[in-house]
Amino acid sequence: MSRIRQVGAQLVRRPRLLAVTGLAVTAAAASLLLTGATFGLFTASMSSASNSFAAGTVTLTDSAVANCPISNLLPNGTASACTVTATYAGSAAYLAVNVLIETQAGGGGTRLYNPSDSANDLQVTITSSTPTVTYSVPTTATTCPGGAPSGSVCYELDNELVSTSAVTSAAVGFSVSVKLLSSSTTGYQGGAAQVIVTTHAVQSANNTLSCTVTPAAGSPCTPSGSFKWS
Repeated sequence: MSRIRQVGAQLVRRPRLLAVTGLAVTAAAASLLLTGATFGLFTASMSSASNSFAAGTVTLTDSAVANCPISNLLPNGTASACTVTATYAGSAAYLAVNVLIETQAGGGGTRLYNPSDSANDLQVTITSSTPTVTYSVPTTATTCPGGAPSGSVCYELDNELVSTSAVTSAAVGFSVSVKLLSSSTTGYQGGAAQVIVTTHAVQSANNTLSCTVTPAAGSPCTPSGSFKWS
């Protein structure tokens, strides 16, 4: 009986010794962390390949603001045209045009471009190729910009879409065609007009096309929601 009790005593004591030893190991490990300067350190490093970053671009060249004088128009229905190409290259962007018509009266007393007499005044047609689009012409008078000829009345439509799709490169040829119909009266003699077509672009990234009416090429896009023109 005494032997069994001794063995039992040993069995009880042994876990206690292990527990104490475990505490001692834990303390020693903490000490090593605090005094790590006495040991060598293994290190490694790696560099990535060269990384470079650049902002996107929205760039138009040969913008469609052309100096193309046409004189001595006669009321014979013969069209005369000016053409210019606007080239875009850059980040994906939407393209649009602003159409401004400045008009003055001559000796006949009537301004050459006169939407209130649209069957007899200067007939203006604005088109583009690639894509093929016919643009609206303005009929509501607006404030003339600085530099307009004296005596001008001005008409303007802005942000007429070249396309409802964004482009990363495009060369768009614009044509401004004008004519006087044989029905034009003598009041239009000596009148003058300047038709100015200005292209512009705005990035499409984070700028989803949204207009107050259904977007259509050749029609103005008044922004709605978060969409913005430049």
